[in-house]
Amino acid sequence: MEIKGESSVDFYRKLLTSAKIFLTEVDGRSSTSISESTSRCQSATASVCQSSISIDSKDIDQQLISTRQRCHQRLLTCSRKKLRLLSLQEQNDKRHLGFKKFVDNLDEKRCANIRRYQLELRDYLLKRLEADRLRQEVDLLNMKIDQLKEEKKCYSNLIDIVQKAIPLFPPGLLQGGSDGVKSLILRYQTLVETKSGFEQRDLSKEKQERRHQLQRLILEHNTRIAKLSTRLAQLHDKLNDLQKTESINEEKFINKTDTKRSTTTVISQLELSINYLFDRYRLVHQIKTTTTDQTISEKLRTIQDFILYRIDLVQKAKS
Repeated sequence: MEIKGESSVDFYRKLLTSAKIFLTEVDGRSSTSISESTSRCQSATASVCQSSISIDSKDIDQQLISTRQRCHQRLLTCSRKKLRLLSLQEQNDKRHLGFKKFVDNLDEKRCANIRRYQLELRDYLLKRLEADRLRQEVDLLNMKIDQLKEEKKCYSNLIDIVQKAIPLFPPGLLQGGSDGVKSLILRYQTLVETKSGFEQRDLSKEKQERRHQLQRLILEHNTRIAKLSTRLAQLHDKLNDLQKTESINEEKFINKTDTKRSTTTVISQLELSINYLFDRYRLVHQIKTTTTDQTISEKLRTIQDFILYRIDLVQKAKS
């Protein structure tokens, strides 16, 4: 009886290996206990029903073949579903890559537009400063012209008096070269030139001071704009790095979620298959003794016992 049990276990292992199903090892004690239990069951039921011992081997083989075909069809269906899911995942990956390229192109365009805007803003500010400087110079020149006009108005009275006084002098006095008149005219010209020289010197000093002050302000303003532009570029680069890091983390999370979902799906399918086999293929005493809160290993062991029992019946029917 032990030899028959070992041969049935070997035969069962060959069947499971050809069907690509892996179970735990079955020791000699379990096989002998299974064979003894089957022998006791057979001896107990021999007096009740003799037809169960004389089961036709062809029907059992046909049933096993049909069961294996159904399992094979289920495996094919699962493989087709897996291929279809893989194709859908590949399509989604392609769409994701296309959308990612589109987003990257938009980011590059946005960065280029920001840089162009910064350059245009800097040029506009420089032109604005230059226009303000020229406007100030024009205002200073207009003020100088107004001052000269006022001085001309002041001297116009003196010129009128001199022009009126010239005809009163004797005809030969101015032409004869009188020392008094010449000294008076030279003194007047000297005073006018001295006054204009002092005014020009004061005006040039003030203009230079204002020009230096304006240049210093322009330099400070340009330095500040350059610092702000550099800071803005650094912040923009940092923002791009953060966005890239966030996109990478999101992609990793999506990949992990997909992997976990696929693993959970496979595990649930295996559990459903095991539960189906457990509910379908059990012995009579196993149906009475089993409970609902059994583990997967216990269910697999129950299915294994049923298959071993059927194999023993087939071998006994053949012998």
